[in-house]
Amino acid sequence: MFLLCTNDHKEYRLEGHLVGHKNAINCLSVSSKGTLLASGGSDGMRVWDLKQRLQLPTPRHVVGIQNPADPVTCACWITRQEVTCETLCYGTGLGFIGIWQQHGEGLQDFDAKISRRIGTGKEIMCLAYDHYGNDTQIATGTHDKHVQVWSFDFKGPLVPIFSIELSTTIPRMINFNRTNSRHILVFGMHQLHGTDGVIVATHNAGPLIHASVDITQTLFLIDNVMNGFSLHRLDDGVCIRTYNTNPVKTFPKQVMFGENTDVVVGGSDAGVIYVFDKNKGTLKQVLKHANKARVQTVTTYDDAHYSVIVGATSQNDAEAIISVWSRQWDNHATPHRLGTALKHFARGIVQLTIAMALLIYISNVVSWI
Repeated sequence: MFLLCTNDHKEYRLEGHLVGHKNAINCLSVSSKGTLLASGGSDGMRVWDLKQRLQLPTPRHVVGIQNPADPVTCACWITRQEVTCETLCYGTGLGFIGIWQQHGEGLQDFDAKISRRIGTGKEIMCLAYDHYGNDTQIATGTHDKHVQVWSFDFKGPLVPIFSIELSTTIPRMINFNRTNSRHILVFGMHQLHGTDGVIVATHNAGPLIHASVDITQTLFLIDNVMNGFSLHRLDDGVCIRTYNTNPVKTFPKQVMFGENTDVVVGGSDAGVIYVFDKNKGTLKQVLKHANKARVQTVTTYDDAHYSVIVGATSQNDAEAIISVWSRQWDNHATPHRLGTALKHFARGIVQLTIAMALLIYISNVVSWI
Protein backbone atom coordinates (compact mmCIF):
# COMPACT_ATOMS: atom_id res chain seq x y z
CA MET A 1 0.00 0.00 0.00
CA PHE A 2 1.23 3.47 -0.86
CA LEU A 3 -0.18 4.53 2.50
CA LEU A 4 2.56 2.68 4.39
CA CYS A 5 5.13 5.36 5.08
CA THR A 6 8.79 4.46 5.51
CA ASN A 7 9.30 6.69 8.54
CA ASP A 8 7.71 6.48 11.97
CA HIS A 9 5.30 9.28 12.76
CA LYS A 10 2.73 9.97 15.42
CA GLU A 11 0.66 12.43 13.39
CA TYR A 12 -1.33 11.96 10.23
CA ARG A 13 0.40 12.97 7.01
CA LEU A 14 -1.23 13.88 3.74
CA GLU A 15 -0.64 11.10 1.21
CA GLY A 16 -2.36 12.74 -1.76
CA HIS A 17 -5.56 13.79 -3.48
CA LEU A 18 -8.02 11.95 -5.71
CA VAL A 19 -9.64 14.12 -8.37
CA GLY A 20 -12.51 13.11 -10.65
CA HIS A 21 -15.82 14.13 -9.10
CA LYS A 22 -17.43 17.24 -10.55
CA ASN A 23 -19.82 18.04 -7.70
CA ALA A 24 -20.33 17.49 -3.97
CA ILE A 25 -19.25 14.14 -2.51
CA ASN A 26 -21.75 12.68 -0.04
CA CYS A 27 -20.24 9.37 1.11
CA LEU A 28 -16.93 7.51 1.38
CA SER A 29 -16.15 3.88 2.19
CA VAL A 30 -12.86 1.92 2.22
CA SER A 31 -12.94 -1.79 1.38
CA SER A 32 -12.03 -4.36 4.01
CA LYS A 33 -8.52 -4.88 2.60
CA GLY A 34 -7.85 -1.16 2.31
CA THR A 35 -7.20 -1.37 -1.43
CA LEU A 36 -10.37 0.28 -2.76
CA LEU A 37 -12.22 3.49 -1.97
CA ALA A 38 -15.85 4.07 -2.94
CA SER A 39 -17.05 7.67 -3.26
CA GLY A 40 -20.58 8.74 -4.07
CA GLY A 41 -21.99 12.15 -4.76
CA SER A 42 -24.08 14.40 -6.95
CA ASP A 43 -22.44 12.98 -10.07
CA GLY A 44 -22.77 9.30 -9.21
CA MET A 45 -20.74 6.43 -7.81
CA ARG A 46 -16.97 6.02 -8.29
CA VAL A 47 -14.40 3.43 -7.18
CA TRP A 48 -10.69 4.19 -6.73
CA ASP A 49 -7.60 2.02 -6.61
CA LEU A 50 -5.80 3.46 -3.58
CA LYS A 51 -2.46 1.87 -4.46
CA GLN A 52 -2.34 3.50 -7.88
CA ARG A 53 -4.45 6.52 -6.87
CA LEU A 54 -6.58 5.95 -9.97
CA GLN A 55 -10.30 5.91 -10.65
CA LEU A 56 -11.48 2.51 -11.91
CA PRO A 57 -13.85 2.06 -14.87
CA THR A 58 -17.52 2.40 -13.94
CA PRO A 59 -19.68 -0.62 -14.84
CA ARG A 60 -22.56 -0.03 -17.22
CA HIS A 61 -25.88 0.55 -15.45
CA VAL A 62 -29.10 -1.22 -16.31
CA VAL A 63 -30.53 0.76 -19.23
CA GLY A 64 -33.67 2.69 -18.42
CA ILE A 65 -33.41 2.35 -14.65
CA GLN A 66 -30.43 4.34 -13.40
CA ASN A 67 -30.67 8.11 -13.82
CA PRO A 68 -27.20 9.62 -14.43
CA ALA A 69 -28.28 12.71 -12.45
CA ASP A 70 -29.40 10.67 -9.43
CA PRO A 71 -27.08 11.55 -6.48
CA VAL A 72 -25.50 8.76 -4.45
CA THR A 73 -26.28 9.31 -0.78
CA CYS A 74 -24.70 6.34 1.06
CA ALA A 75 -22.44 3.35 0.40
CA CYS A 76 -20.77 0.38 2.08
CA TRP A 77 -18.62 -2.60 1.13
CA ILE A 78 -20.13 -6.03 1.85
CA THR A 79 -17.45 -8.37 3.15
CA ARG A 80 -17.43 -12.14 3.48
CA GLN A 81 -14.35 -13.83 4.88
CA GLU A 82 -14.56 -16.77 2.49
CA VAL A 83 -14.88 -14.60 -0.62
CA THR A 84 -11.91 -12.71 -2.06
CA CYS A 85 -13.90 -10.52 -4.46
CA GLU A 86 -15.40 -7.23 -3.26
CA THR A 87 -19.07 -6.22 -3.32
CA LEU A 88 -20.20 -2.59 -3.16
CA CYS A 89 -23.71 -1.54 -2.13
CA TYR A 90 -25.03 2.04 -2.43
CA GLY A 91 -28.24 4.05 -2.22
CA THR A 92 -29.40 7.11 -4.13
CA GLY A 93 -31.59 10.17 -3.76
CA LEU A 94 -34.31 8.73 -6.02
CA GLY A 95 -34.58 5.57 -3.95
CA PHE A 96 -32.44 3.21 -6.03
CA ILE A 97 -30.25 0.58 -4.43
CA GLY A 98 -27.26 -0.54 -6.48
CA ILE A 99 -24.86 -3.44 -6.03
CA TRP A 100 -21.57 -3.81 -7.90
CA GLN A 101 -19.65 -7.07 -7.74
CA GLN A 102 -16.03 -7.75 -8.54
CA HIS A 103 -15.90 -10.75 -10.88
CA GLY A 104 -12.19 -11.14 -11.64
CA GLU A 105 -8.79 -10.89 -10.05
CA GLY A 106 -8.23 -7.33 -11.21
CA LEU A 107 -9.47 -4.43 -9.12
CA GLN A 108 -11.15 -2.93 -12.19
CA ASP A 109 -13.38 -5.94 -12.90
CA PHE A 110 -16.78 -4.84 -11.57
CA ASP A 111 -20.27 -5.65 -12.85
CA ALA A 112 -23.53 -3.88 -11.99
CA LYS A 113 -25.35 -6.74 -10.27
CA ILE A 114 -28.47 -4.94 -9.04
CA SER A 115 -30.11 -1.59 -9.73
CA ARG A 116 -33.69 -1.29 -8.51
CA ARG A 117 -35.96 1.25 -6.90
CA ILE A 118 -37.21 0.30 -3.46
CA GLY A 119 -40.26 1.29 -1.44
CA THR A 120 -41.97 4.47 -2.55
CA GLY A 121 -38.86 5.77 -4.32
CA LYS A 122 -37.82 8.20 -1.58
CA GLU A 123 -34.22 9.07 -0.78
CA ILE A 124 -32.18 6.26 0.78
CA MET A 125 -30.69 7.95 3.83
CA CYS A 126 -28.56 5.06 5.10
CA LEU A 127 -27.74 1.41 4.61
CA ALA A 128 -25.79 -1.35 6.36
CA TYR A 129 -25.10 -5.05 5.99
CA ASP A 130 -24.72 -8.07 8.26
CA HIS A 131 -23.17 -11.42 7.43
CA TYR A 132 -24.07 -14.16 9.90
CA GLY A 133 -23.38 -17.80 9.07
CA ASN A 134 -24.43 -18.29 5.46
CA ASP A 135 -26.94 -15.45 5.56
CA THR A 136 -26.19 -11.93 4.33
CA GLN A 137 -28.70 -9.15 5.02
CA ILE A 138 -28.88 -5.54 3.84
CA ALA A 139 -30.86 -2.88 5.72
CA THR A 140 -31.99 0.44 4.26
CA GLY A 141 -33.54 3.54 5.80
CA THR A 142 -35.46 5.96 3.57
CA HIS A 143 -36.67 9.55 3.93
CA ASP A 144 -40.31 8.44 4.20
CA LYS A 145 -39.46 6.86 7.63
CA HIS A 146 -39.31 3.30 6.32
CA VAL A 147 -36.78 0.66 7.36
CA GLN A 148 -36.44 -2.35 5.09
CA VAL A 149 -34.31 -5.47 5.49
CA TRP A 150 -33.35 -7.72 2.61
CA SER A 151 -31.63 -11.08 2.16
CA PHE A 152 -28.86 -11.20 -0.44
CA ASP A 153 -27.09 -14.38 -1.62
CA PHE A 154 -24.61 -12.69 -4.01
CA LYS A 155 -26.18 -14.53 -6.96
CA GLY A 156 -29.82 -13.53 -7.29
CA PRO A 157 -32.02 -10.53 -6.49
CA LEU A 158 -32.74 -8.95 -3.11
CA VAL A 159 -35.36 -10.91 -1.15
CA PRO A 160 -37.43 -8.80 1.29
CA ILE A 161 -37.50 -9.91 4.93
CA PHE A 162 -39.56 -7.08 6.45
CA SER A 163 -40.48 -3.43 6.03
CA ILE A 164 -41.77 -1.11 8.75
CA GLU A 165 -42.67 2.56 8.99
CA LEU A 166 -41.44 4.53 11.99
CA SER A 167 -44.02 6.93 13.38
CA THR A 168 -41.83 9.99 13.97
CA THR A 169 -38.21 9.19 13.04
CA ILE A 170 -36.43 9.62 9.72
CA PRO A 171 -33.64 6.99 9.86
CA ARG A 172 -30.33 8.82 9.51
CA MET A 173 -28.08 5.90 10.38
CA ILE A 174 -28.68 2.16 10.59
CA ASN A 175 -26.52 -0.55 12.14
CA PHE A 176 -26.76 -4.28 12.75
CA ASN A 177 -26.11 -5.14 16.37
CA ARG A 178 -23.66 -8.02 15.95
CA THR A 179 -24.41 -9.59 19.32
CA ASN A 180 -26.55 -12.54 20.28
CA SER A 181 -29.70 -10.41 19.97
CA ARG A 182 -29.03 -9.56 16.26
CA HIS A 183 -31.19 -6.46 16.70
CA ILE A 184 -31.10 -3.54 14.27
CA LEU A 185 -30.20 -0.08 15.57
CA VAL A 186 -31.87 2.88 13.89
CA PHE A 187 -30.57 6.32 14.83
CA GLY A 188 -32.06 7.94 16.56
CA MET A 189 -32.87 6.06 18.18
CA HIS A 190 -34.76 2.77 17.99
CA GLN A 191 -33.77 -0.83 18.49
CA LEU A 192 -35.67 -3.16 16.16
CA HIS A 193 -36.14 -6.91 16.36
CA GLY A 194 -33.99 -8.48 13.64
CA THR A 195 -36.65 -10.80 12.19
CA ASP A 196 -39.79 -8.67 12.03
CA GLY A 197 -38.80 -5.06 12.81
CA VAL A 198 -40.81 -4.76 16.02
CA ILE A 199 -39.46 -1.87 18.14
CA VAL A 200 -37.70 -3.34 21.17
CA ALA A 201 -36.43 -0.13 22.78
CA THR A 202 -36.22 3.62 22.17
CA HIS A 203 -33.71 6.18 23.47
CA ASN A 204 -33.50 9.92 22.95
CA ALA A 205 -29.99 11.14 22.12
CA GLY A 206 -31.13 14.58 21.01
CA PRO A 207 -31.06 15.94 17.46
CA LEU A 208 -29.18 13.56 15.21
CA ILE A 209 -27.80 14.03 11.70
CA HIS A 210 -25.02 11.44 11.54
CA ALA A 211 -23.91 8.64 13.87
CA SER A 212 -21.18 6.00 14.13
CA VAL A 213 -20.98 2.88 16.34
CA ASP A 214 -17.71 1.57 17.83
CA ILE A 215 -16.38 -1.92 17.09
CA THR A 216 -17.43 -3.25 20.52
CA GLN A 217 -20.94 -1.87 19.96
CA THR A 218 -21.10 -0.19 23.35
CA LEU A 219 -20.67 3.45 22.28
CA PHE A 220 -21.78 5.71 19.46
CA LEU A 221 -20.84 9.14 18.14
CA ILE A 222 -23.17 11.80 16.77
CA ASP A 223 -22.90 15.20 15.16
CA ASN A 224 -24.79 17.10 17.83
CA VAL A 225 -25.36 20.09 15.47
CA MET A 226 -24.80 22.67 18.18
CA ASN A 227 -21.11 22.65 19.18
CA GLY A 228 -19.44 19.62 17.60
CA PHE A 229 -19.57 15.90 18.28
CA SER A 230 -20.83 13.84 21.23
CA LEU A 231 -20.00 10.38 22.59
CA HIS A 232 -22.93 8.35 23.96
CA ARG A 233 -23.55 4.98 25.58
CA LEU A 234 -25.36 2.65 23.25
CA ASP A 235 -27.52 0.91 25.83
CA ASP A 236 -29.30 4.04 27.11
CA GLY A 237 -28.20 6.96 24.89
CA VAL A 238 -26.62 8.92 27.75
CA CYS A 239 -23.98 11.46 26.67
CA ILE A 240 -20.49 10.73 28.04
CA ARG A 241 -18.32 13.41 26.42
CA THR A 242 -18.48 16.32 23.97
CA TYR A 243 -15.84 17.31 21.42
CA ASN A 244 -16.21 21.02 20.79
CA THR A 245 -15.34 22.35 17.31
CA ASN A 246 -17.02 25.77 17.60
CA PRO A 247 -18.82 25.46 14.24
CA VAL A 248 -19.69 28.68 12.45
CA LYS A 249 -22.72 27.13 10.77
CA THR A 250 -24.71 24.05 11.71
CA PHE A 251 -24.16 22.09 8.50
CA PRO A 252 -24.49 18.32 9.07
CA LYS A 253 -21.10 16.63 9.45
CA GLN A 254 -20.06 13.01 9.44
CA VAL A 255 -18.14 11.69 12.45
CA MET A 256 -16.29 8.39 12.79
CA PHE A 257 -14.21 6.36 15.23
CA GLY A 258 -10.58 5.84 14.23
CA GLU A 259 -7.50 3.93 15.38
CA ASN A 260 -9.66 1.10 16.70
CA THR A 261 -11.94 3.59 18.53
CA ASP A 262 -9.10 5.50 20.22
CA VAL A 263 -9.80 8.72 18.32
CA VAL A 264 -12.83 10.67 17.08
CA VAL A 265 -12.67 12.00 13.50
CA GLY A 266 -15.18 14.56 12.25
CA GLY A 267 -15.70 16.97 9.40
CA SER A 268 -16.27 20.72 9.41
CA ASP A 269 -17.65 23.68 7.48
CA ALA A 270 -14.19 25.32 7.37
CA GLY A 271 -12.18 22.98 5.12
CA VAL A 272 -10.59 20.93 7.92
CA ILE A 273 -11.02 17.58 9.66
CA TYR A 274 -10.74 17.33 13.44
CA VAL A 275 -9.02 14.44 15.22
CA PHE A 276 -9.83 14.16 18.96
CA ASP A 277 -8.58 11.82 21.66
CA LYS A 278 -11.72 9.84 22.44
CA ASN A 279 -11.08 9.37 26.16
CA LYS A 280 -9.47 12.71 27.02
CA GLY A 281 -11.62 14.83 24.74
CA THR A 282 -8.57 16.86 23.65
CA LEU A 283 -7.87 17.93 20.09
CA LYS A 284 -4.94 15.93 18.72
CA GLN A 285 -4.66 17.23 15.16
CA VAL A 286 -6.38 19.39 12.55
CA LEU A 287 -6.11 18.12 8.96
CA LYS A 288 -6.42 20.75 6.26
CA HIS A 289 -8.44 19.63 3.25
CA ALA A 290 -9.12 22.98 1.56
CA ASN A 291 -9.01 26.69 2.31
CA LYS A 292 -12.74 27.27 2.70
CA ALA A 293 -14.72 24.39 1.21
CA ARG A 294 -16.91 22.32 3.50
CA VAL A 295 -15.50 18.88 4.25
CA GLN A 296 -18.50 17.23 5.90
CA THR A 297 -17.83 13.81 4.35
CA VAL A 298 -15.26 11.62 6.14
CA THR A 299 -14.38 8.00 6.73
CA THR A 300 -11.62 6.03 8.46
CA TYR A 301 -9.82 2.73 7.95
CA ASP A 302 -7.61 0.74 10.34
CA ASP A 303 -5.03 -1.89 9.43
CA ALA A 304 -2.63 -3.82 11.64
CA HIS A 305 0.16 -1.48 10.52
CA TYR A 306 -1.45 1.90 9.87
CA SER A 307 -4.61 4.03 10.10
CA VAL A 308 -6.18 6.12 7.35
CA ILE A 309 -8.46 9.16 7.31
CA VAL A 310 -10.24 10.19 4.11
CA GLY A 311 -12.14 13.46 3.63
CA ALA A 312 -14.04 14.91 0.68
CA THR A 313 -15.47 18.21 -0.53
CA SER A 314 -19.18 18.36 0.20
CA GLN A 315 -20.38 21.47 -1.65
CA ASN A 316 -21.09 22.03 -5.33
CA ASP A 317 -19.40 25.43 -5.73
CA ALA A 318 -15.89 24.24 -4.76
CA GLU A 319 -13.34 21.91 -6.31
CA ALA A 320 -14.46 18.35 -5.60
CA ILE A 321 -11.39 16.55 -4.28
CA ILE A 322 -10.74 13.65 -1.93
CA SER A 323 -7.85 13.91 0.55
CA VAL A 324 -6.12 10.88 2.06
CA TRP A 325 -4.05 10.96 5.27
CA SER A 326 -2.26 8.10 7.00
CA ARG A 327 -0.51 7.41 10.28
CA GLN A 328 1.77 4.43 10.79
CA TRP A 329 1.59 2.50 14.04
CA ASP A 330 4.80 2.72 16.09
CA ASN A 331 4.72 -0.94 17.14
CA HIS A 332 4.56 -2.03 13.51
CA ALA A 333 7.20 0.39 12.23
CA THR A 334 9.48 -0.36 9.34
CA PRO A 335 12.57 -2.30 10.59
CA HIS A 336 15.45 -0.04 11.60
CA ARG A 337 18.65 0.05 9.59
CA LEU A 338 20.47 -1.83 12.36
CA GLY A 339 18.05 -4.73 12.12
CA THR A 340 18.41 -4.79 8.35
CA ALA A 341 22.20 -4.72 8.65
CA LEU A 342 22.15 -7.69 11.05
CA LYS A 343 20.04 -9.65 8.61
CA HIS A 344 22.47 -8.92 5.79
CA PHE A 345 25.42 -9.89 8.03
CA ALA A 346 23.83 -13.22 8.96
CA ARG A 347 23.06 -13.94 5.31
CA GLY A 348 26.70 -13.19 4.43
CA ILE A 349 27.96 -15.60 7.09
CA VAL A 350 25.77 -18.38 5.72
CA GLN A 351 26.93 -17.74 2.16
CA LEU A 352 30.59 -17.67 3.26
CA THR A 353 30.18 -20.99 5.11
CA ILE A 354 28.66 -22.61 2.04
CA ALA A 355 31.45 -21.28 -0.16
CA MET A 356 34.17 -22.60 2.19
CA ALA A 357 32.52 -26.00 2.37
CA LEU A 358 32.37 -26.10 -1.43
CA LEU A 359 36.08 -25.19 -1.72
CA ILE A 360 37.04 -27.93 0.76
CA TYR A 361 34.97 -30.46 -1.19
CA ILE A 362 36.61 -29.48 -4.50
CA SER A 363 40.08 -29.63 -2.90
CA ASN A 364 39.42 -33.16 -1.59
CA VAL A 365 38.19 -34.29 -5.00
CA VAL A 366 41.30 -32.89 -6.74
CA SER A 367 43.62 -34.57 -4.19
CA TRP A 368 41.84 -37.90 -4.71
CA ILE A 369 42.30 -37.63 -8.47
